[in-house]
Amino acid sequence: MKKNYILFLFVTVLGLSISSCSSDSDNDDNASIVGKWEILQYGIGPIDHEIFTDRVNVTECGKDYIEFLSDGTYKIILFSKHKEECYTIENNGKYIKNESTLSLIKYIQDSEHIIESEPANSEIIVLNKSTLKIRILTKTEKETVSQISIFKKI
Repeated sequence: MKKNYILFLFVTVLGLSISSCSSDSDNDDNASIVGKWEILQYGIGPIDHEIFTDRVNVTECGKDYIEFLSDGTYKIILFSKHKEECYTIENNGKYIKNESTLSLIKYIQDSEHIIESEPANSEIIVLNKSTLKIRILTKTEKETVSQISIFKKI
């Protein structure tokens, strides 16, 4: 149950909503999103008032990560353990990075075909050689909620 919550939070933080643009001085024009990124922290709350939580790996089997490949695809690897046996859960799809926007399109397998989800967009707040920080904005009836994930390159 806890692993499903973490998987849901991880995927949600990566892309469920429409985003806006940003220009942040912490960005490095030469930095690439390609590579493996381990989640360090995530936060949720009103814009600029998010409450952050350190990411705690729940298993000694490995650290969960997302990997952006140079061919425009990504994979999310989540580690879990059941009855002393380690296993991984993998989600994948393709990504589109345009300046300060990152869109993830998840591959969904039905009985005969692979279907692409609607793009899930996030705002890139920071991208440099060691840090990726993204924000997803979700509008509710009462307010706009910000979800931020901070990753380190591994």
